[in-house]
Amino acid sequence: MKRFSLFLSYAFCVIAFVVFFMMCIALPVLGIERIATVPHAADHAFINYLLSYLILILVLISDVFLFMLLYSIRRDRFFTERSVHLLQNISWAAVAAGFLAIPLFFFFIREALFISFIALFLGVVLRVVADVIEKANEIKEENDATI
Repeated sequence: MKRFSLFLSYAFCVIAFVVFFMMCIALPVLGIERIATVPHAADHAFINYLLSYLILILVLISDVFLFMLLYSIRRDRFFTERSVHLLQNISWAAVAAGFLAIPLFFFFIREALFISFIALFLGVVLRVVADVIEKANEIKEENDATI
């Protein structure tokens, strides 16, 4: 069951890479359609593109960190400092993406508020999980030192 779960996780990461590259290609096309249909959207096109690409870069960084975390799990290195740092980096990237999505809401992209909330919530949850794993790592090292 563990192997199947890891396979699904790796498959999700690969799909995320594919979606990332598709979004990099599709973003200008979608933006041009949006500029043509929404009044005053052309005034804020540069900011929309900049924020959207910054969010996509944060998604790519998070996906790379997730690959590294899955590799550590595959090597049976769960409770390590590296795993904690990878989870913390993923959580900070999610929080940053959430904050970057908030201004998009004010530039006529109504879905950005929902995306922002989800990203911020995910970042907070991952931060809590990272803290729990960090504490478990401390307990594990203390037990290893005792024996």
